[in-house]
Amino acid sequence: MLTPQGIAFATPADLGDLENYRRFCLAAGLDPVPDGYGLLLVTDEVGDKKTLVTGDVEYVRAIVGATPETLSGLELPQDKFLVRDGWPDSWA
Repeated sequence: MLTPQGIAFATPADLGDLENYRRFCLAAGLDPVPDGYGLLLVTDEVGDKKTLVTGDVEYVRAIVGATPETLSGLELPQDKFLVRDGWPDSWA
């Protein structure tokens, strides 16, 4: 079971410019896409940090205002997300 802890966005606009976005994609092992990525920062059942990555930025923007209670019961479609170990601040 994954527990949401936060939400972030990796788009050229959210990261300040195209170069920062490209650096993020390189560190995350992702191909740059025109609309960028939405990120869900989660912890698993043993407390390990994971990042769920989707190219559907609007899907993630739609849940930004959700309460912690709503997020804790949120069922995420597995085919919509890639899973990366850690959170973006730990990626080299």
